[in-house]
Amino acid sequence: MKRNMIPPVLSDLRALAELGSQGVELDFERLRLFGVSPLTDALASHMSFGNMGAETFVLYANGRKQRALGVIQARTRKNRPEADLTFIAPSLDQDPDAVTTWYRLLAEATKGLGELGCQRIYATVPAGNSVEEVFRQAGFSVFTRDQVYLLDVPAVNAFQSAQPAYKSDSTTLRRMRKRDAWNILRLYTAITPRNVQYAEAILVTEGATGKLEDWWENANGTSYVLEHNNTLTGVIRVTRGRLAAWVRLHLAPQAGAFADEVVAAAIGLVSKTRVRPIYVAVRDYEGGIRGALQAAGFAQHTERSHMVKHTTVRVREAVPWLAPVLETSKIPAVHTRVNVTGDR
Repeated sequence: MKRNMIPPVLSDLRALAELGSQGVELDFERLRLFGVSPLTDALASHMSFGNMGAETFVLYANGRKQRALGVIQARTRKNRPEADLTFIAPSLDQDPDAVTTWYRLLAEATKGLGELGCQRIYATVPAGNSVEEVFRQAGFSVFTRDQVYLLDVPAVNAFQSAQPAYKSDSTTLRRMRKRDAWNILRLYTAITPRNVQYAEAILVTEGATGKLEDWWENANGTSYVLEHNNTLTGVIRVTRGRLAAWVRLHLAPQAGAFADEVVAAAIGLVSKTRVRPIYVAVRDYEGGIRGALQAAGFAQHTERSHMVKHTTVRVREAVPWLAPVLETSKIPAVHTRVNVTGDR
């Protein structure tokens, strides 16, 4: 296994060029927004353009002079001990030995990312197929699923011509500010199941990591706060790309009463600069918005499984401690207690 170094060696680039069209794109969002490729991601990771590119791991048959058996890529998250798998090749239907290759790639990527300090590795895969099963066998677990809806350009134009401009006396939409962090945290904990909170590790403190604003920054895009009767009831995050726009709606249950207005506002935000296809991802526990999306002309595009693998685990260890004894004793008695690392 060869991890991409600085600069990337020619054999690694050749492997990406050969396998780039034979793999599975796991970063569906960036692919639809920007049309990225594994080769450009490998090159961008060595340039000073912020959090761009991806770590590349190449599996060779017997040294780099032999042909490449497979490749896997991952993007690390800014200020957080986490990474997202973005690409793996070859696909399961391209090579009869692809399953074995995937197991080796996932194992070595886990080891390599762990050495970089990553404690959690995420993968977003097509739901309910052989790809998800291989990831399960490799130690990944599903913590939620989502459905991605698409409104293409003709449907955007049709919606805008048929709908009045978004305006409400009781509901306002504005850019998110730092002072909104506490209310957003309350919204997140109210609408997000415990198992998802644990998997995303938003509420944990790990040195300088684990802050809500860091997680939000990694999500990219521009965030808008939705207030109804002066109460924060949702956040709309819009990421505009060269090819399309991606929208995430984080809404309180009471926002379902005016979901049509929320969807209209989201479409308006995207189309303010120029009209482009709009993707909206809705997780399983985010009910109340699907009907409004379909009423606006959105069609279900794909279903995905969000998976995670932890590179570190809690372990039990014996911690010695001294107990008070009689002064006549020359040797202090030693007892042990069980401590769970990470718990207090």
